[in-house]
Amino acid sequence: MLTIIYLLLIVALVLFSWVGSIYGLMLPDGTILPNILSEESVRWFVRHSIDNIAAAPFVEILLVLISVGALRSSNFLAAVFRRVRITRRHRYALRTSVVVFAVCICILAFSIAPGGNLLSVTGHIAGGPFANGWLFIITLILCLPCIIYGWMSGLWNTEKDVLNGLSAEIVCCADCFITCVVASQLVAAMRYVCLFDLLGWSGTVFAMTELLLYALPFIECWLMSSAAHRKS
Repeated sequence: MLTIIYLLLIVALVLFSWVGSIYGLMLPDGTILPNILSEESVRWFVRHSIDNIAAAPFVEILLVLISVGALRSSNFLAAVFRRVRITRRHRYALRTSVVVFAVCICILAFSIAPGGNLLSVTGHIAGGPFANGWLFIITLILCLPCIIYGWMSGLWNTEKDVLNGLSAEIVCCADCFITCVVASQLVAAMRYVCLFDLLGWSGTVFAMTELLLYALPFIECWLMSSAAHRKS
């Protein structure tokens, strides 16, 4: 459904740019609104089509889905909150996993504390390794105890089980990546016609809107999945 909505929004932007250019709609910088249907614009979109897709936060989305898949498939969170039956084996696995998680948190805390090796050369988090790779680190910290719990509890017995658990959410949300490809072109079109400049909105608003466009397909998928799970 969202894919169709995004496509319709792209069509609306194309028509808006076409009509606006005909009537000489001026941008804040004094130039006329570009026509997406013009030869120059078509060449631009074709030339930058791959770049527009690459600008989408696919890597960040993948890391988040891996973390969610690990937490849900391993039953680690369910065990922590006692939502599943805990046997002696599960209790031992849970204690070990919690200890590993605590150790990882301590290592991270020391790494970003004053003098830590994940800080910048000036001793700040901003501009340092952690500021650029924090999502990858968080993913590791979340996945490691989940893998240990899943393995020790007997839920995961082979490497294939681990990989299936980590990729479970990616498989469920495979359709969403197609929607994100369409969203990337919608975002590019919004930038091209300077839509937010015309509306007088700040770059922060545009960044939040862009994030929402990429997040909505996965939110919709999660809501539908949760509803189906409750019915079953």
